[in-house]
Amino acid sequence: MKPEWKKFLIDCGAEFSDSSEGEQLLSFGNPELERRIPPQGAVLSNLSDRGLIEVHGEDAESFLQNQLTNDIRNVTEASHQASAWCSPKGRIIANFRIFKRRDSYFLAVSADLLEHVVKKLRMYVMMSKVTIEDASESLIHFGFAGELAEEELQEVLDLDCKKDQAACQPVPKETDQTLQYKTLSILRLPGTVPRFEVFGELEDAKLLWEHCNVKAAPVSSGGWHYLNILAGLPVITKDSSEAWIPQMVNYIAIGGVDFKKGCYPGQEVVARLNYLGKTKRRMYHIQINTDVLPNVNDAISSKDDQEAGKILNAVINPDGKIEALAIIKIAEAEKELALSIDKEATINLLDLPYSVDDE
Repeated sequence: MKPEWKKFLIDCGAEFSDSSEGEQLLSFGNPELERRIPPQGAVLSNLSDRGLIEVHGEDAESFLQNQLTNDIRNVTEASHQASAWCSPKGRIIANFRIFKRRDSYFLAVSADLLEHVVKKLRMYVMMSKVTIEDASESLIHFGFAGELAEEELQEVLDLDCKKDQAACQPVPKETDQTLQYKTLSILRLPGTVPRFEVFGELEDAKLLWEHCNVKAAPVSSGGWHYLNILAGLPVITKDSSEAWIPQMVNYIAIGGVDFKKGCYPGQEVVARLNYLGKTKRRMYHIQINTDVLPNVNDAISSKDDQEAGKILNAVINPDGKIEALAIIKIAEAEKELALSIDKEATINLLDLPYSVDDE
């Protein structure tokens, strides 16, 4: 995190941990209150705990096209996408939100996978004219969400529009649209409420945060992770890397795989399952009746102690319960389920904001 951005957040009330594992924004003074704000209330969330990879060079597009599950040709300065990088066995190594600024592609990834992914991707560069770098310190990264988030952002743009008609721009209204505004890239994300991620230079990021902060509450990234879970968007971390194929994390349903784009590592496995097979597991949105936050890969079992699934991402929701995305066997999903580490922690299935074809 840029020291200047950290100082700005501290001036806004942010409290950081002193952990030897790295700086972490804990809260803006009242974590219990902040947890109860989304999704009804508007929130601002610093997302510096996400890693960012920059890929640029003459062959950047063709290189990424040969490595990732989605069609990188659809990523422009006006559009972004979900994508993933798989092992030859079709298991997701990491997943990304990919956007473009000028001639560079940026891949937002779980921070604990960043070093591994950069190192491993570089092994495939060979004679390609491509540079792959850790860009986590190069751009400020935060999120803004709320029922009126679109209108709030439009107010900012309209102020510039009054000064210069050439600066008039509409806020993205559709998922996967990107707006380039001053030095900022503003991405419209899927979600149950209007939601945007912002990447850009320090001064413009500070100005936009301050404007949005008038009507939104600053929260830790935990609030943003909760909105990801409501949106049914999985985040692959170090502990879940190479565990699941795209179908098991609903990546087809959220548009993270293009079956017409051509080859990439694991493509045969993913395509064969899509056209000739049937996945026995998929990702579900669940509530666990406990206030103890489970870890990634904690087991879910059926009443007869049969392994039924595993936790992927989990947070404490505004009611103090656990909400999670979990990979569960389809045949077991409607049965009585519980956390293996706590048999009293029963599980209820919740709706996802998209449909998943289990056939």
